[in-house]
Order: sequence, then C-alpha cells, then structure tokens
Amino acid sequence: MTQQLKTLPAAVLKKVQEEYAHLAQTTSFSLQSLFNYQQFTLEDYCRTYHPHPQSAKLISLVQQFSEQHGIWRSDAQHYVTCALFLYPTASFHHMLAMVQNCAIDYFLNDTMGREIFPQLSPAAQQEARTIIDRMGRVSERLEVPPNAAPVELANYEMLRAIKNTSPENWFREFVKHYSYHLAVTHRDNNAAALHYIPSVDEYIEMRNHTSGMPHIVLLIEYSEEAFLDWEALGRLGIAPLLRKTQRAAALIGSLMNDLFSFEKEVINNNTDANLLMSIALNHPAFSLTEVIHYGAAIVQEQLLEFMSGMEALRHHCRLHLASEPAVINDLQLHMGGLQRCVQASWMWQVHTRRYKQSFSIWEETQLAAKAMV
Repeated sequence: MTQQLKTLPAAVLKKVQEEYAHLAQTTSFSLQSLFNYQQFTLEDYCRTYHPHPQSAKLISLVQQFSEQHGIWRSDAQHYVTCALFLYPTASFHHMLAMVQNCAIDYFLNDTMGREIFPQLSPAAQQEARTIIDRMGRVSERLEVPPNAAPVELANYEMLRAIKNTSPENWFREFVKHYSYHLAVTHRDNNAAALHYIPSVDEYIEMRNHTSGMPHIVLLIEYSEEAFLDWEALGRLGIAPLLRKTQRAAALIGSLMNDLFSFEKEVINNNTDANLLMSIALNHPAFSLTEVIHYGAAIVQEQLLEFMSGMEALRHHCRLHLASEPAVINDLQLHMGGLQRCVQASWMWQVHTRRYKQSFSIWEETQLAAKAMV
C-alpha cells in the first residue's frame, strides 16, 4: 500500500468532518432544492404517492418472523418500512416476502455493513465473512448449508417463498443479483481496505450493487405479478431503453441515499464508502459545499435520465400497444412500478426516522422535520 493511500483518505475524512462541524452551525441545505431541476420538483412528482395500505399488519408479521430468527433490532420498525414504500400496490403475500427480504438486508447492513464492518473485532469480522461468503453464493437451488446461522435460515425461508411464487428464469436472475449484493456490501469498502481510491464513476458502479437496487428493481415485476417478456422487448427494440431507465431508477435510489446517510456513515461512523467522500477523495481541493453540489448534480442527472427514458418508453407503448397488447400491458405495469420506486426513494428517506438527527445539515433529516415511521 502506498504512503498516499495510507494518509490521504484519513486526511480528507478529517477535513470533511471539520468542515461539516462548521457547516452544521452555520448552514443547512434542502436536498429537494439540490435535486430539483428546471420546472421539475420532487414535491410535485410525489404527490400521487402513498405507502402500502396494509403496512401495520405486514410490519407486525415481519417482526414475528424476525424475532423467530433472532434478527429483529430495536430500530427495525424504521427500516422494514422501506419495502412498504417501494411496492405500495403489491399483493399481501408477495409484500410479506419482500418486507422479509428488507428486514434481512437491513439487519446485515446494521450489524456488518460497509460502515459497520471496520469497527468489528477481528473475531466478529471473521464470523461475518463466513456468513456473508455463504449467503453470497446462494443459488436458485437454495441448498441450506450445515451449521447455518439464524440470519441464513431466515434468508432461505424468504427466498423459498419468492421462488415458489415466481417464474424460474426470473427467480434465477433475482437470486443472482441479490446474492451478489450481499457478497460485495457486507465488508470493509473503505479505500484503504480496497487498496486503491476508486474514481467517482467506479464508486457509482460499486454503489449500484452495494445499495441492492438492481434486485429491488427486479422485485417490481414480482410486486406487480407481471413478469417482463425480454425476448419480445428486444424484438421491439425496447429492451436497451428499458435497461437504461431501470439503471437510472436504481442510481437515483442508491445515490440519493448516500446524501441522506452522509452524516450517519461519514460523520458518525468514519467511512469513506459514500458518494460525497468519493468526490472529496478524487477532488481533495474541493470544499464540502462544492462536494455537496457536485454529488447533488449527479443525482439530478439521473433524474433527468429517468424522466427522459420514461417518456421514450411511453412513446414505444403507444406504437406497439395494438400489435403486442400483452407485452405492452406488462411493460406499462412495470413503468408504474418504476415511477413508484423513484417516488419512494425520496418519500421514504424523507419520512423515516432512520436518518433523523438532532443536528443535521439537511433540512429533511433534522429531527424537527416530519417523520412518519
């Protein structure tokens, strides 16, 4: 490891934290104002949004499931709601499996996630590596290993429920993305542990997977019980555009989260595995204010990409609805799910208590800001 890699991340982290301490006393930012562009506002875009109508019952059942497997945490009610925001139109039984998925993922995040892992003892890190190594290799066959940990048993139960209620080819793709997410997320992703400083683009690619958004986007099909015919979409020339729009939705969710969780991750837990720290490491002369505006512009660019993609997809729907009604109807259901996913990426992070703080530079995460759950 070079001397620069030993010293630069720590020096930049210290600089960011010192500038943050000053900003927290003198300045606040509205994340919505940072993300909005031209005539577009998140407030207007999210007016039609509502969370799942059976949220209370689902949370109760997932708490029972989590307690049975020993993975319920005192603050779990503030993160299991994420799935309820993402898929508000899902059937009850499909929703139950997806909230279980959310409970497992956040339990792992909060016990061995990217900002927690470096703080674990060597013995706890080794135990975490063993569990995550097995969970990261789970395939569609769902073979339970001997001496599986409680969280692994919860994971297999949840995955069996999804497998039994979805097409084989879709489930294979889902479990591939989900297992890969687990494998790359729950470890030390700081620059020193990676042995290099990723470029901002490289960080964004990594963050796409550590966020879990690829499998979250896949779950839109499961939530709507409308599974896309990719062969037909390819034949119609729609597939590349849809993939690009799905990726934009995924990056909106993951990169918005890096700003919402900046204080939790960078200031409180000293991690540099965060979009704002990635920008700071690659542009060490930037002030924290410049870093914030740079990061917000990246999110804004993805919002523009998503809105442009959705408009182009609507055009394709008009062109092909008469000749391919089944394919286009499923696509339109998926597009509605993508819209709700982007809306939820904003709404849940604004309303959950997970990111609220007594002192925050973000207006939306100050404790005085309204929190739903």
